[in-house]
Amino acid sequence: MTLRLPLLLAALLLPAAVLTLVAFSAHVPLSALGGALLTPDPAVFGEIYLHYALVPRLAVAALAGAALALAGVVFQQVLKNPLAEPATLGLLSGAQLGIMAATLLVPALAMWQREAAGLAGGFAALALVGMLASRHGFSPVTLLLCGMIVSFFAGSASVVLALFQHEYLRSVFIWASGSLVQNDLSDASALSVRLAFCVPLLALLLRPLTVAGLDDASARSLGLSIRTIRLVALSLACCLSALVVVRVGVIAFVGLATPHLAALAGVRSFAGRFVSAPVIGAALLLLADSIVLALSGMIAEVPTGTATAMAGAVLLLVLLRRMPASTRIGGSHLPAPSVPAASRQRLVLLLALACLAALTLFSLTSQLHPGGLSAGELIEGRWPRVLAAAAAGAMLALAGGLIQAMTGNPLASPEGLGVSSGAGLGITGALLLTGSFAPPVLLAGGAAGAVLAFLFVLAITRKSGHAPGPVLLAGVAIGTFAAALISFILASGDPRAVFVLAWSMGPTYRAAGLTALAALGILLVVLLVLPLMGRWLEILPLGDTTARALGLSPRRSRTVLLSLSALLTAAATLITGPLSFIGLIAPHIAASVAPGRALLRIVCAAAIGAALMVSADWLGRTLDFPYEIPAGILASFIGGPYFLWLLYRKPA
Repeated sequence: MTLRLPLLLAALLLPAAVLTLVAFSAHVPLSALGGALLTPDPAVFGEIYLHYALVPRLAVAALAGAALALAGVVFQQVLKNPLAEPATLGLLSGAQLGIMAATLLVPALAMWQREAAGLAGGFAALALVGMLASRHGFSPVTLLLCGMIVSFFAGSASVVLALFQHEYLRSVFIWASGSLVQNDLSDASALSVRLAFCVPLLALLLRPLTVAGLDDASARSLGLSIRTIRLVALSLACCLSALVVVRVGVIAFVGLATPHLAALAGVRSFAGRFVSAPVIGAALLLLADSIVLALSGMIAEVPTGTATAMAGAVLLLVLLRRMPASTRIGGSHLPAPSVPAASRQRLVLLLALACLAALTLFSLTSQLHPGGLSAGELIEGRWPRVLAAAAAGAMLALAGGLIQAMTGNPLASPEGLGVSSGAGLGITGALLLTGSFAPPVLLAGGAAGAVLAFLFVLAITRKSGHAPGPVLLAGVAIGTFAAALISFILASGDPRAVFVLAWSMGPTYRAAGLTALAALGILLVVLLVLPLMGRWLEILPLGDTTARALGLSPRRSRTVLLSLSALLTAAATLITGPLSFIGLIAPHIAASVAPGRALLRIVCAAAIGAALMVSADWLGRTLDFPYEIPAGILASFIGGPYFLWLLYRKPA
């Protein structure tokens, strides 16, 4: 072993120690520190706080970091995937969903029952990811993409559950963000016992797991049962991860970073990583938490899990650039469409518009929960939200169709490429920088954020030739960073954070008449100019070489289409929030029922997207009456499984 590992640990632990001492000294003089740690004076609040809150917090940070790091090492070794870790495999979000479902539905559960629910959720998420990734040979990018989409879906389901239990909403969000706040040593003791049980069992598998890192044929020739070893190792790693979630919530990307830090420190063997990674993970989470504690004196305390998610999303993008170009999903171009009679597409468009009209009328006038209002009064109160939902759904569907034509990527969408998240960051930035809630200001910020996000995704995935897998993975990383940044803003104490939280869930009930009419105006303008680009939409999926041969400038046409997509996405994101998957679902439904010319197919997708969002708005206001489930959250709850189904259907 070289000196790089001790130097790395020193680089992590020394700043953590200094920042921790600064945090301690804010409550207890350094001269009285020893007594406060061992026998605190009950009459001195600072000593009580130090003994029962800060010290247990440090212990939990070290134990949770070690557990997640060890789980990350095992996942990467067993799956032979440098991007595997509890968060990227969907395990942490699955465990969180299981715990939230059990806690919110049966609040009086004992801790062991919550742990059982967390384990069940984690195992279910991991099994779902494995089933989906098996269709693509467990390629690294595919496995990670499946895991991240499962995480998004589980997160949407968790929010829906929390909205049904309003009295627990705030405490649930604080826990789910990965807060290490403690008031005694109970969590530290519990984590110690679980680590003491799991680590020796994993140590017994050290040699078999080392051999399992070879190809399967070599491992079998040495008499190993590869399937059994992998199943046991994955189960133990899943247990470690889920038990951490039970105690402190979701702490993402520690398991991703630590094995790579160990490799940078010169630790090459699996045995070396098995021993060193937990130490590095403990030091890493201690450093992250000490930084959070130091910043808590200047801003409201941010959950440590939010800080690690922001750093982890950046690390994910760095690792993505270093991956070989072969790690991709399927082909990089859309299949050549069949061209049936145009009359079929027109018929489908008419049916979609008729369905949209019927749904809109029903949504405007339905009285499932009678309130004594006439149809006219209902329409007067509901038309802004219904019109806004329809316009937003149509705009997202149009943007999804245009992005798929630009990239030749059948899984592309504003949500999957990070364009919606970029628009969300732009809207948030415009709000915080200008202090203005004016729709034109927020729209400009959203459009700029959408364009920058899309250009960034294209730049970061140039090495892979913009293959579907890396492109989607980069978009998911941007979405993760955006979600973490929004959580940071919510925890900052800024009074505008309330608007950010409400907007991020996609509540159509906040839409005013002027907002709805503006969204409709943008949609109509784009629909009017779209026929001028019909030829581009047919040629671009064929590739740049073919486009140039046919006299089309790919760069110029993509710039125009990108601008339109950014405008549509920003306007829709103002209404539905940054994640709904309508931009993915609607173009695929349109392609399945109305294949053929791209222009009519995209217009059909717009009608379908509008109908889907109007349906989500109606369901959102009726399922939990008199409370509401935001349409954006409900749409993502529906759209996530559809995206996973598409991944499962698409051949390797």
